[in-house]
Amino acid sequence: MLRRFPDCVSVASNNTLKAAGKRRYGCIPVALKPMTNPLRPSHLPDGKKAVTKRKIAGSMELSDSEFREFIAELFAAAAGMQALRRAIARSIGLGGAELAVLLAIWRLERAGPVGIKGLAGHLHVSGPHITDEVKRLVRLRYLQKSPDPADMRALSLKLTKKGSKLLASLAPTLDEINRHLFEGMTAKDMRGQRTFFRRLIERSAVCINRL
Repeated sequence: MLRRFPDCVSVASNNTLKAAGKRRYGCIPVALKPMTNPLRPSHLPDGKKAVTKRKIAGSMELSDSEFREFIAELFAAAAGMQALRRAIARSIGLGGAELAVLLAIWRLERAGPVGIKGLAGHLHVSGPHITDEVKRLVRLRYLQKSPDPADMRALSLKLTKKGSKLLASLAPTLDEINRHLFEGMTAKDMRGQRTFFRRLIERSAVCINRL
């Protein structure tokens, strides 16, 4: 039988933690501080549901249930988009990250030479993260590398004729998918979503660094 655990975590006293840690590990662990804002249980003793309000973005309030659903749907949407990109890439024999690199260069090279740094910034990843994808795409002759005219120590990336032809053949599929995904959305809607996404990108990185 599965044991049901409460929603909040009980924290033992510092003395208890120190004694247990010293007996088992021969050292004194750093004691955890009690939660200052523990989650409320889902039901009150009399059977009534507790409604927890979360204050988000200043004055806007969500119930605890709404907030949890929002987070769950946010992750589900992100996972769905990643899965969609992998499926599109698989249809042309590539991986999702490789397709992202090709599409980014396809867009960025219109403004001039594309380097690893600029490509990584556009994709919001580190340079080393995309190095392997770039190498494989060069081997497949979808990309070509050459010295950057502005900095001979750096490399410039460019689509080959084979790479351009591949993406051109994929364009009708991408157009159809985009029409289906974003049907009914206005330019104003998308600009608002971009502001939200940028904030998430920046703040999620900060939160990761704090862990």
